[in-house]
Amino acid sequence: MSRPRGARDADYEAKRVALLRRITARVMRRETARPSFRQLAEAAEVSTPTLRHYFGDRPRLMAAILETYLADGRRGLEAVAEPTGNLETSIRDYCAALLAAMRAPRDVRLGDVFAVSLAEGLLDHEIGPSALRYIIDPSVDVLRRRLDTHVARGEMIATDTRAAALFLLSPLLIAILHQDHLGGRDENPVDLPEAFESLCQAFLRAYAAPG
Repeated sequence: MSRPRGARDADYEAKRVALLRRITARVMRRETARPSFRQLAEAAEVSTPTLRHYFGDRPRLMAAILETYLADGRRGLEAVAEPTGNLETSIRDYCAALLAAMRAPRDVRLGDVFAVSLAEGLLDHEIGPSALRYIIDPSVDVLRRRLDTHVARGEMIATDTRAAALFLLSPLLIAILHQDHLGGRDENPVDLPEAFESLCQAFLRAYAAPG
């Protein structure tokens, strides 16, 4: 009996999703430095040719991992674009929410996603654009849109809000990665809530509208 039209495509996609789930869990555990394509195939419990059949090569596999993470988290990410109160409240809420999200105990933590994206993207020029497209730039963009609203309300000076978003997000990410992913918590501990408060104050001094 022949396979119904479309059944093969459905089976293919279901298998691909299952492979991605296993491989993503392996990559985000960061057990080894940049696992090879063969190691990722072993984590997925398939042969290297099978993994190549579904994803092509390692850069395209990493792109699929990051793209899927963005798709799964799109609703929560979009919520970041909506301000919460006036500029001061909104910025403090954003900083607190980012810290909580980066550290939230999930199967795949946001902090690990940023750490892996940056490590992979910086070390492989073929993966760098995917790290930007699916992880870094969407995070900057939703914050930019949040800031655009504050500019429109007159609460924030007229400025390049994408640059302002980078001005706020970059030190927050570095602080979290410093403590949670580079060993800073043991080597050089920082009170992150206190550091975040200082960064919020610096942002407000730079960008809040006079009066």
